[in-house]
Amino acid sequence: MTSRSARPRRGAPFRKVRPSYLILLTALPFVVYLFVANERYQAALRFILPGLGTTAFVTVVAYVVASALGLVLAGLQMLRLGQHTLRNFLVGSLVLLAGAAFLFTRPQLQYSLVGEGGGRVAIIEGTPASASEKVRRGDYEGSLGVLSVRAVTDSAAALERLEAGTVSAAFVPSADVPPGVPVAYETSFLPPAFQRPAMLLSVLGLLGLSLTFAASQSGLHPLRLIAELYVDVLRGIPMLVVILYVGFPLQGAIRDATGGFIDMSRLTRGVVGISLGYSAYMAEIFRAGIEAIGKGQTEAARSLGLSTWQTARFVVLPQALRIVVPPLGNEFIAMLKDTSLLSVLSVRDITQRAREFQAANFEVFPPFNTVAVLYIVLTLMASSLAKTVERRTSWNR
Repeated sequence: MTSRSARPRRGAPFRKVRPSYLILLTALPFVVYLFVANERYQAALRFILPGLGTTAFVTVVAYVVASALGLVLAGLQMLRLGQHTLRNFLVGSLVLLAGAAFLFTRPQLQYSLVGEGGGRVAIIEGTPASASEKVRRGDYEGSLGVLSVRAVTDSAAALERLEAGTVSAAFVPSADVPPGVPVAYETSFLPPAFQRPAMLLSVLGLLGLSLTFAASQSGLHPLRLIAELYVDVLRGIPMLVVILYVGFPLQGAIRDATGGFIDMSRLTRGVVGISLGYSAYMAEIFRAGIEAIGKGQTEAARSLGLSTWQTARFVVLPQALRIVVPPLGNEFIAMLKDTSLLSVLSVRDITQRAREFQAANFEVFPPFNTVAVLYIVLTLMASSLAKTVERRTSWNR
């Protein structure tokens, strides 16, 4: 017979509801009444609701990208040093450095500062900052002090403004300087078309040499070393700093390096920042799940004739994914809440819309109480979804 304690209790419709959720349910009527009876809360809700789509989009896309990147990083951390790995990395690094040396030896551009100096100087758009900043600061012999800058399109426009008296000096190619015009300063520099790829190849070549040396001393794969470094560094930087770094300096560097070809929007920068930050945490979760699978599973799969890729795909990963589902659900919830940090980039999620409403109406409680309620609803829905996925993917013990 079934014991009394094992029988389901009748008259307890909320027996499966967590006690903390019951407290929220008791507060639900007051929240509903607040939004129904107060016009300011209704106005705040109408203004903020369109931001839900942005919040959901950023969370889902960033989660998918961070999961993929985290899985790649976890795989790199498990690479083993092959027989010819160090040789290949050494040869590749030397090839990159040779390419950089070839670009650095290309003919340089000769530029001259013509005019009387002082006042305003015309500088052609696209002139490298290393050269133009030296002129602007007046960091040359015979300088009359700091100059203000007037950007122009080409040498003809700069000389035209110099002749008209709009500017007192012009920084132009030496070949375009008219005869008889006084030259205050001359310099030379590598064209940007050669300088940027040369710097990139130099950095990659030196990095390859460093990894090769570190791998030879540690006996670990170079890609494993760089993956571990990435994970350790990104986990040590606050998420807000990562988002700000991607949103401003890194975005500007990429735009300048590609000549404006890659110009990420604020939303894209936010997605990239969150993805890069959370991929480090995802990598550790995936690595722990994969290492939890016993070596006997891999040995049995290899004895059956499965390749390394087939063993990972059909044996290791399916079992590891069951293990990592709970922590991955927690990361999704944390990522959902951290989308509020994108307001520093003016991404119009629900947090940014609440700030806009507060700035326009000089009210604090309606917008931010509304945002708090929306985040609670979203996180509870995400938590329920994560628990459902966990129940369906867990082993029956």
